[in-house]
Amino acid sequence: MNTARVGAYAAAHGIDIACDDCGELADALGDDPYDWYSGVQDDAPWIDPTRPESRQFLGVLGLGSTGFEDAQVVRTPSDLIGDGVALGPLRRKGREMAFTVGLLALNEAGLSYAIGWLAAALRGGACQASTCQGDELCVFAACPRSPGGSEELRRLFDVGLIDGPRIESRTYLPGGAILANASFVLLAATPQIFSEPLPGVVDWVSLDEGAVLYGIDPDEVYAQCRDATPCVDDPECPRPRTPPRPPVPRSPCLPKGKANFRQTLFRLDPRSAPEWFELVPVVELEPGKRDMRRLIIRFWNNPAGSDCAKLSDPCAACFDIAVPYVPKGSVLMVDGRTQRAMVQCPQEETGLVATAAPQLYGPAGRSFEWPVFSCPTGVCVEVLSQREHTAPDARVRVSLVARGDAA
Repeated sequence: MNTARVGAYAAAHGIDIACDDCGELADALGDDPYDWYSGVQDDAPWIDPTRPESRQFLGVLGLGSTGFEDAQVVRTPSDLIGDGVALGPLRRKGREMAFTVGLLALNEAGLSYAIGWLAAALRGGACQASTCQGDELCVFAACPRSPGGSEELRRLFDVGLIDGPRIESRTYLPGGAILANASFVLLAATPQIFSEPLPGVVDWVSLDEGAVLYGIDPDEVYAQCRDATPCVDDPECPRPRTPPRPPVPRSPCLPKGKANFRQTLFRLDPRSAPEWFELVPVVELEPGKRDMRRLIIRFWNNPAGSDCAKLSDPCAACFDIAVPYVPKGSVLMVDGRTQRAMVQCPQEETGLVATAAPQLYGPAGRSFEWPVFSCPTGVCVEVLSQREHTAPDARVRVSLVARGDAA
């Protein structure tokens, strides 16, 4: 939907659709000023050079939407034998969003094309590797006023069509133009609404310039981590010894033992963190010209913006991401928004790009937990990579993204 584009095209044909002006929309989308007469409708996305009637379609007018302002948090309590209930955990269900739009066309042929084009567009990215995960939906929470609309832009992930589109009514305008009202429903399997990455975070950081840690085993430090002793334990009456825990299964592909590592430390500024939203990281890593092995990324809370070298105690780390292998020339993405990881490997011989999901581990090869910072905070990040497997052009970028339950 782009009401500003439709308004400009309608005005060029003497049609007054009386829509609210949002003059900054073209700048926020990186478009030229909308002008029906410059080229082929400013390269509008619905134009098909093989279908002349596509030029009789003037665009999609936003009339209304619901579902963005509703939090999707639910909880199922369980009755107790005695009085009261057990509340149970909070969870978020999928987010349903209902839209009403107007299809503006100059004649019946243009409207017929518009209906078919809208149905095809709402089916999503059929050319992608998987159509079961849905697509990304970008919306503005308000008419964009900030540079590029970055403050007003919101993103939803894993979005797909679950109903429609349905034509609800048609209005014939003076001069023969037609405005058809259509409705459809989208579902976001990932229900949170995400802002753009916080300003002031670091850009790409080289991994070949950090300090060298000789002969260390990053997993050994966890054996020294201790929990606090319960203060109500009576020293004269010790608790019964607990049974031994079963050993933690460890993948044979996850390297272990002592090695030399490059240590890269940097921080993400806490001053831009919002107070009422959760934060999730998005990690992008390029290993460069060498295969990277035994990659470890750790996160610490750093609300005071302290020197990260003073906080790099692995026992105090909030989250660990361990990746056994990242092939050279690839791009690793660990996305806390969708809670998915992906490695893209361009292939020079064929020009194709292979995509795969890497195996992620937590501390010392244990199960992986997706990082979520529930309180406003700065973050310290440590990246450990084996020195002999760290290329001069290896680099990493970490962004923090705020997410909320409504917009």
